[in-house]
Amino acid sequence: MKAAEWIDRVKKSLGIESDYAAAKALGISRNAISTYRAKGSTLDEAASLSVASALGIAPAGVILDQIAERVKAPEVRTTLLAEARRLCILC
Repeated sequence: MKAAEWIDRVKKSLGIESDYAAAKALGISRNAISTYRAKGSTLDEAASLSVASALGIAPAGVILDQIAERVKAPEVRTTLLAEARRLCILC
């Protein structure tokens, strides 16, 4: 899942409408959210922890999901996503 999708999940979960409010809730800059959206990039580990905390889910699941998004090798990506699902974050 791309970073923007995680941010949108946080916004929905917290009843937030703006990226500015999401940035404040997550303790990251508004510019970081803009970059995640514009480049379709993935969350760094610190932002992954903030997202997991805001959603009340296992941090390792978000981190694994974001690493899987960056990995090129299909077999590695499949393994990482399976582990993230096991942690019930993509359930």
